[in-house]
Amino acid sequence: MTAPALQRVALNFWTLTVSRVLYRAVSVGVAMYLARELGAAVLGHYATVMNVLTLYLAFADLGVTNLVIRDVARDRALASSYLDNFFVLQLLMGMLLIVLIMGTGWVSGYSELLLLALAIGSAGPLFSGLSNAYQALMNAHDLFYPFAIIEILCMLVFLLGNVLVVLAGGGLLALVAVTSVVSLVKYVIGAFWARKLDMRVGRKLDATLVGRMVLTGLPFLLINGTHFAIQRLDVLMLSWIATDERVGIYSAASRLIFASLFLASSIGAMLYPVLSRVVAEDGARAKELYRDGTVYVYVLGCLTALLFWQLAPWLVNVLYGTGFEESAPVLQVLGLFLPLFSLGLVASNVLMVSRAVWHAVWASILALLAGVLLSPWTIAQWGIQGAAVGVLVAEVVAAVLYALFAFTRLGMVFPARRVLSASISCLLPPALLSLTGSATGLWQGAVGAVTALALMLLLRTMTFAELRSLLRLVLPPRTGA
Repeated sequence: MTAPALQRVALNFWTLTVSRVLYRAVSVGVAMYLARELGAAVLGHYATVMNVLTLYLAFADLGVTNLVIRDVARDRALASSYLDNFFVLQLLMGMLLIVLIMGTGWVSGYSELLLLALAIGSAGPLFSGLSNAYQALMNAHDLFYPFAIIEILCMLVFLLGNVLVVLAGGGLLALVAVTSVVSLVKYVIGAFWARKLDMRVGRKLDATLVGRMVLTGLPFLLINGTHFAIQRLDVLMLSWIATDERVGIYSAASRLIFASLFLASSIGAMLYPVLSRVVAEDGARAKELYRDGTVYVYVLGCLTALLFWQLAPWLVNVLYGTGFEESAPVLQVLGLFLPLFSLGLVASNVLMVSRAVWHAVWASILALLAGVLLSPWTIAQWGIQGAAVGVLVAEVVAAVLYALFAFTRLGMVFPARRVLSASISCLLPPALLSLTGSATGLWQGAVGAVTALALMLLLRTMTFAELRSLLRLVLPPRTGA
């Protein structure tokens, strides 16, 4: 890969990553404020509202985003017509989502306060959908940095808005209103930037094209929607079964875990347009990307899970205070979601850009059904920790089926030996530290992470050459060097 290409990849990676890190950091700060100042019950209310909103947001694009990125990445001539019609589709879907969000609150029997919060927050999916039309087209052109910068600006608005709410002593409604304002800002800036790049929404509507986009985007809708539902399954199940306080204690842990997906999701967003081209043009290269990508993302997930396991009690105490000790074991169990998510990430992307897209659909649906059916039982058995177990079961089913279908339908070979060595490398440090009487703490976390990395190199999960290549990818040399 040439230096300019490496610099472009690094720019895309870091702008995506930094924007998501900052945004999630502020989100965790909101959870800290709610937990420390307003209590677990209010945190439970906020988690319930945000999970309903984000769940519907996953269905907002009808799966057309993935279609636009895949097709435009292969044929740039489609850009203009796709943008015009996708924008109109997002406008119509945004208005429909407002009705569906309120209907969900009413059917679920939520209080008047939660219904009002849902009404205020429902503007968020509308404006997010409109900005999504521009973002999909930019991503198809490998232009990740504009919306990454937009995300950073929106993060600043999010931060300022929440700070003002905190200083004014505001509660649930004001915090939810901030999220809708951020979505509006994202749309306004995105539309302005898109016009600077000659991406303008036209007035011509092609009903035939819209229909084809919706029909072709259906499998992507089902994949994204069902897997996003898996990530929101735990809180929603608890909101129907447990008290608001119990939901709040659980949410203190779950927000940390799902906020930490930013790095894996950045990698997935960057790989998708690349895989869209490579799978169609070079089967051997696609298999290489699948093999190496799976290992690298899994290593990242394992190391993050290891840190959560060993730092959980310290993190919970520092972030939320002594009243949330029960969140620590939930955080440890739920941390296992990260390597499981990583295992299925590249495989699902490969399936989505190939002729086997419907196999990815069935994998996601079966995984969601497994979680839905088992969660009431696991919650009854183990309380709030049982909600984490239900999510893990669903993610295991998804990861296994993604890898199985990638092998049987596309000939992708799962890197079993390297995945096993990565697992052993991250399981051994806490097991050995437990023999000393303590496997958790700041010192133990640092020792565990360093030991795990050393074991990975020793067991050849990754070679030094691969490690150097990854460093060059992230921090490429200057063109004139």
